[in-house]
Amino acid sequence: MTNKIYAIENDPYNFMNKTIFSKWKPYIIKGIYFDGGSTRFSRFTKQLPITEKVLSQSLRELEEDDIITRTIFPEVPVRVEYSLTELGKSIIPILDLIYNWGWNVMNERNIKIDTLGEMWHGYKEKEDGFMIHPFKKI
Repeated sequence: MTNKIYAIENDPYNFMNKTIFSKWKPYIIKGIYFDGGSTRFSRFTKQLPITEKVLSQSLRELEEDDIITRTIFPEVPVRVEYSLTELGKSIIPILDLIYNWGWNVMNERNIKIDTLGEMWHGYKEKEDGFMIHPFKKI
């Protein structure tokens, strides 16, 4: 008789955590979606307080998991764009549900909510100046 032990590493929750719920991946996925389905590396460094090293690692992992694609355009200077795959697009409704749940609970508890996230999710009107450089004092 085989001893059956729960293999937590094979659980779908763990798969989701690894694939899309590390610290920055939801923001990266939603950011690409918000920008119309593709965006550039520099857009993330302007919108998120993330180091280039961590951003590069997260983008590489998302590409390996088939959530995004990376396209290099042979221009001078070289242009690189990141786009959501069909699998990546399928994550958007999940992220929206999670964000909406958090937004509602935070609102009920009078917890201050991030303005950029509210703009990304349609809770606040988009302000272009803020959207371009949310961490720069305007």
